[in-house]
Amino acid sequence: MIRQLRYVNSRGREISFLADKGPLLLGKTDIFDMERDYSAIGGTIVGFDAGIREAGLAVLMREGDAELHDRFVDVISYDLAVGRPGRLWAGKCWLRCWISGFELSEWGYYDSMCTWDCTVLTDRPAWVREETVTLTARDDLEIGGLDYPHDYPHDYLYSAGASVTLTNPYSLPAKCDIAVAGPCRHPYLIVGANRYQVLEDVDAGQLLLIRGFGGDGKRDIVVRHRDGTERSVFAKGVRDPRNGADVFAEIPPGKSVASWSGSYNIELKLYEERTSPCWA
Repeated sequence: MIRQLRYVNSRGREISFLADKGPLLLGKTDIFDMERDYSAIGGTIVGFDAGIREAGLAVLMREGDAELHDRFVDVISYDLAVGRPGRLWAGKCWLRCWISGFELSEWGYYDSMCTWDCTVLTDRPAWVREETVTLTARDDLEIGGLDYPHDYPHDYLYSAGASVTLTNPYSLPAKCDIAVAGPCRHPYLIVGANRYQVLEDVDAGQLLLIRGFGGDGKRDIVVRHRDGTERSVFAKGVRDPRNGADVFAEIPPGKSVASWSGSYNIELKLYEERTSPCWA
C-alpha cells in the first residue's frame, strides 16, 4: 500500500508526507483519481486525451515548527520560480507536476501545526515507473566490420558476443532513455529489429544521452561533458524507420535481443506511463 508521498523539486530537495505518523501528514486527496477527455465522431469514441489536470492534496503539519513550515514552502515554491516541474513520488512511481498553490489554515492555533490545501498541477498526468538495464563493455571480444543489407553511411562494428536478452516487463511498448559512455565513435544499439544510433564521436569522460522519454517535456540528444555542461546533437540521431533505424523508437513488450559493438557501456531506462501508481 502507498503510505507516503514525496515531492522532490527540480533542484533535488525533498519533502515527505506520511499517512499515519510524522510531523507532516497526508490529508484528503484526489491525486489518485483518473479522468480522461474523449473525442468522438458520429457517436463513436475515437480517442482519449489526458490534457492538463488539477488535483487536490491536503498536507497537515502536526508537532512541527517554523523551520519545517518554511522548508515546505521553499521546496514547493522553487519549481514555480524557475519554471521547471518537480516529481511527486508514490511508491515506485512518480508524477511530473508542480504544486502551484495552497490555502493555509489552522496556523493561528499553535506554532507546531497548520494545514496546507495544495493544488497539484500537471500537463502530463501519468504515473511513471522505470526499469534500468546496464550493458557492460567486453574486453574479450574480437571486433570486426559487418556489412548490413541496407546502404548505411558506414559499416557497423559487430561482435557475436556483444548481445544480451533484453526484457521490457510492461504490457505496452516502452519509451526509453539511452546513455552511452565514451570513448566511442558513432555508437549504436540494436534492439530487436530497430537500430538506435547517433553519428557523433564521444570522448573519454563524456556521456551521450538519448532522451527518448522526454521526461521534461521534449526529446533530445546531448553530449554531456566532464564539467556537467551539455551540447545538443539532436540532428545527428539516425531516423530512418523504413530501414530499421529510429533513435527514439519504443521498445516492444516482452523479450528482445539487444546487441552492440561491446566496446562501450550502455545504460537503458525503460518507462511505463500508468493511470495509477503501483500499489504493490
